[in-house]
Amino acid sequence: MGKYVIVATRKPAKEREDASTTVGALKKFFEGAGWVVLFKENASSIFEVYSEGVKELDVRARDQVVLCHDDIEIMASADQFNKMMDEVLSSTTGFAGVAGSAVIDHLINWFQCSMQYKEHNVGGGVVYHGIDTATMIPSFYGQRQLAVSLDGLFLATTGRVLHTIQLKMPQALTSPWDHYDAFYCIQAHIKGFENKIIPLAIRHESGGRYPPIYQENVPVMARLFEKNLPLNIRELKA
Repeated sequence: MGKYVIVATRKPAKEREDASTTVGALKKFFEGAGWVVLFKENASSIFEVYSEGVKELDVRARDQVVLCHDDIEIMASADQFNKMMDEVLSSTTGFAGVAGSAVIDHLINWFQCSMQYKEHNVGGGVVYHGIDTATMIPSFYGQRQLAVSLDGLFLATTGRVLHTIQLKMPQALTSPWDHYDAFYCIQAHIKGFENKIIPLAIRHESGGRYPPIYQENVPVMARLFEKNLPLNIRELKA
């Protein structure tokens, strides 16, 4: 069984080899845990990064694969991380992530949906935001639970799932670096896999701002899944 990490990056190779930088420390962590790290540069979209990365690594069904940002820090030991991945990535698992929502409707975005249905406690997980561990601030979204969609900063899955869903960018989308997390997770959910929010502590350096092109493509995403929306893990009480 292979263990692979695919990361989209614009960081220079020198920085990726410097363990004092966030991206360098991320590379060192994964390699120390026995994972093969593939950095993809100069891609036209995040969808291309992941679809071509899976091909380049010749990912097989039983392989474990992490798709993640280059500005995160995994705050766990290598043994803790590997044990968690072995436990959570079962044959029924779609994607595993650190935050998400049990309901996805026409808003598409997991965070916006979790706020829309806040009284139903559909959001879950925690992400630590900040430039370092000394100043990071935890963002709590709710208790861990199964989710329809997860935050794309970290998505763990298997080759079986990646070969079951469409990884390439939908032709209708015009935002090549957005909505991949919803596109992948929703497909996995529809196909019967379970998307899971897991207790993995991750620090993320980027904020949660959505550019205009992101919002412009929300209706496009909603039309792609209009026959399925809204998607609920559990029935919402009135």
